[in-house]
Amino acid sequence: MKFWGIEPKVGLVSGSYALLAFYLNARSGRGLSFPLFGLSLLVLGVVLWFVCYLQVSRAYSRGELLTKGCYSRVRHPIYSIWGFLIIPGFSLVVGGFMLLLPAIYWLSVLAFIGEEEKVLERRFGDEWRRYADRTPRFVPRP
Repeated sequence: MKFWGIEPKVGLVSGSYALLAFYLNARSGRGLSFPLFGLSLLVLGVVLWFVCYLQVSRAYSRGELLTKGCYSRVRHPIYSIWGFLIIPGFSLVVGGFMLLLPAIYWLSVLAFIGEEEKVLERRFGDEWRRYADRTPRFVPRP
């Protein structure tokens, strides 16, 4: 598995639905939207994504399992940021049928995440297993 993990598969599923949603919105009218709230989520999400991306890309280039920073709270913070901030923010800005996009995103992430975790377990062995045991997948513990 490459640096991008399951993102290409998730992007294909989510992107396909997004295209359908744009089409349906154009045919039926825009529908319900919340652009200011959505934009706020988008901006926050992009900033957090960038921080996590910098952290994981450095660790990846060194061949290390990242367990600090963003990755100390959840195993997959980038998927969480996309699923809780960026995609919902985008969906709220666009509105209409796009409001279902976060659900499509999460279903695809859940369908493919096992593949990525198996690769990480093969690559990092016991270090990954200990990390996975103490760190939740997507939502930090209180």
